[in-house]
Amino acid sequence: MQDVGVHGPFVSLFMPVHREDVTMEKDRAQFKSLVSQAQAEFGERFPDADWRPYGEKFGLILAERQLISGTNTSMAIIAGPDRVYQYFMRLPLDPEVKITENLYVLPIIENDQYNINYDLLALEKESFRLFSVHDHDVKEVDLPESAPTSRPAAIGTELKNGGDAQRSAGPKGKSVFHGSDPKEAADRADTERYFKMVDDWVRANISVPTHTRVILMAVDEVQGEYRKISKSGVLMDQPRVAKMPPQLDKNTLHDIAVELKAELRTMAKNQVKKATDDARSGNRYSAAVPDIARAAVEGRIDTLILKRGASAPGAIDFNHVVDRESEEARANNILNDIAVVVLSYGGHVYVQGEDGFQEKEVAHALLRGRIG
Repeated sequence: MQDVGVHGPFVSLFMPVHREDVTMEKDRAQFKSLVSQAQAEFGERFPDADWRPYGEKFGLILAERQLISGTNTSMAIIAGPDRVYQYFMRLPLDPEVKITENLYVLPIIENDQYNINYDLLALEKESFRLFSVHDHDVKEVDLPESAPTSRPAAIGTELKNGGDAQRSAGPKGKSVFHGSDPKEAADRADTERYFKMVDDWVRANISVPTHTRVILMAVDEVQGEYRKISKSGVLMDQPRVAKMPPQLDKNTLHDIAVELKAELRTMAKNQVKKATDDARSGNRYSAAVPDIARAAVEGRIDTLILKRGASAPGAIDFNHVVDRESEEARANNILNDIAVVVLSYGGHVYVQGEDGFQEKEVAHALLRGRIG
C-alpha cells in the first residue's frame, strides 16, 4: 500500500446506496453533495493542490452509472491524483468525506476482514464439481476436460480386483463360504483410486498455483475416505459440509455459503482472541498508541486490532515518520495510518467492537517479538 508509488492526498467518499431506487436519483444527489463537500474541504486542507484530477474521476464514476452493485448496501470511493478505487460493501455506512495524506482504509478493512475466499469441493463417489466462493457469491468453476470430473471416465468401469468367493467342505459335509465380496473390494479400491486422482488434480491446480483453501462438501462416508488420502495441503479440517443436497442450484449454494461464512467468522474471531491471549502471556502485546505507532513503523506488528469508530490524533507519513504534535497531524486519525503501515509490512488488521477493550483503549498490537 505504501511501496507501489501511490501518494496522496486522497479524497475518500463513503455513502449508503439505495438498491430500490432504480433511477439512482437519491444516490446521484447524495454523491454530488459529497463531492461538493470534498472539494471545499480539499481546498482548505491543500490550497496548493490541483482539484481537477479528482473532480474528473468523480465525474467519470457518475457518468458511468456505477453507483449500485448487487446486494451491497454501501459504496466507498477513494481517489488519488493518479487513480481511483471504488468498493461496493455490505457494511452499513453513513455519508462521510475524508481528506487524508494516506489511503483511508478502515471501512474497507471492516467490510472485508471476514470475507474469506475459498473453493467448495462437492465430492461424490462418482464425480466432483468445484465452486469458487467469495463472501456469499458462488460461481461454478469451469473445469477443463483433463479434470477427473467423472469416475467412470477417469478410471474406467472394469473391476481390477475381482475373484470368486472360495468354498470348502465343513463338518458333516456342510459348505462353508469364506473370502470377501470381489465387487465390493474392487469398488473400494476404485473409489480410493478416484479420490487420489481428484486430490492430485486439486493439488496441481489449486494448492500450488493459487493456495486457495478448500472446503469439502460430501456425506460423512465420503468425507472420511477422502480425508484419509488427501495431501492437497489446502483442504480445511473445519468447517465442512457433511451432506450432499439433491440439487446444487443457486439458492441452495447461497444458503450453504451463508452458513459457512458464519462458521468461518466465528473461527476467525476465536483465532484472534487466542492470538491476543498468547501475545499477552508471551510479552508480545501493546495497547498504548505511541508504542503501537513506533512498533508499526519498525515492522514489528503481526496483528493490529482497532476499536470500531475509534480515533487518536497523529499521522505517519510515507517516510514512516510519526507526527503527533503538528496541527495538521492532530486533525488526522493515526489509527488509520498505523493500519496502512501494518498492512504494508504484511501484517493483519481487524476492526472490532468494544469487547476486549478496556476503558480508553482504542488499539491492541500483537508483536512479532517480545518487548524489551
